[in-house]
Amino acid sequence: MRVERECRVRWPQTTTRSSFGGKTEKKATQIVDQMRLGGINISELARQGLQEKLREVLSEEEKITLHQRYKQGELSEEVAEILLGGALEEIEREREAFEEATELDTTGVFQK
Repeated sequence: MRVERECRVRWPQTTTRSSFGGKTEKKATQIVDQMRLGGINISELARQGLQEKLREVLSEEEKITLHQRYKQGELSEEVAEILLGGALEEIEREREAFEEATELDTTGVFQK
């Protein structure tokens, strides 16, 4: 029992729901918020930033996998849009072009 108590992890208590522990970032945000009439929407900035970063870290293979999961109904359109953004439409166009190319009649076409 003693070992179990010593290994217990304690999370720091915070006063805000979306605290990342970045004091410098918080101060910078407060300064911009004070400069703008009506302030800034910190939650919206955080959402936009997270979406951009999620899209940046995805490899091309992961994007294709996510698109396949979306087409199979495993991902909602909203989640696919967040993860893939404009790439969602691009992948769909490429997939359609590939399907059209595979349906072309290649009889009589010779390759040397």
